[in-house]
Amino acid sequence: MGRTTIFLLALAVTACAQNPSSKGDDPAEEGTTADPEDIITPTDFASLTLGGTVQGPLGPEVEASFVTEDGVALGDIASRVQCPEGVDPCDPETAEDGTIYTYIYEVRPGFDGPNDEPFPNPERVVPVESGQSFALNFPAHGFTGVAGYSVLDAQEILADGFNASISCEGDRLTWTLPAQSGWSTGETITFFWQSTQPPTGPDGEYRFVGDDMESTGMGPMPREGGEIAAVCE
Repeated sequence: MGRTTIFLLALAVTACAQNPSSKGDDPAEEGTTADPEDIITPTDFASLTLGGTVQGPLGPEVEASFVTEDGVALGDIASRVQCPEGVDPCDPETAEDGTIYTYIYEVRPGFDGPNDEPFPNPERVVPVESGQSFALNFPAHGFTGVAGYSVLDAQEILADGFNASISCEGDRLTWTLPAQSGWSTGETITFFWQSTQPPTGPDGEYRFVGDDMESTGMGPMPREGGEIAAVCE
């Protein structure tokens, strides 16, 4: 592929990530494309000012593996939920009505750190050359329409001109990265979304796709209920 072609491809992907009316057509989306109305304009994680962290049954953070059907680890996920600025401690039992909870995930392909006790570490970890997507495997209960990732992570990790795009179909959020972006083993990207619903425990299933392999991992699950942003309809 020539340098001119690569440059034009990078511009197209950047436009898709930044323009909510753009329609993605990258093969990393596993042969599917989101409708323009399903695309979410990403918010930079660094722009958030947050308060305390919810102390769940496993503590302030949930550590788990992304595991394939064959039982090997494809990556690592560390999750937490935080309240808005000024709310600390962050206790859903005493928080005011209308509190917005930020669900935060640090996802690292091809790496598997120690897990919390309910989640055993697979014996084998496989390297990843191309992380392709991260998604919720459950409805985004209470989704406010705000979601994003750490732009600093992306700038330091991804090839120039490439960014993640975010879509919501069937009430499920998906962050997609083109295969050419180069998100690979050991490189952490922080993703997030915001909800009116507090977490109920580490019962939520998340999906990571890398090198065309699917895997799932566990993390905080929002309480059912609350309206879901119209972009997900």
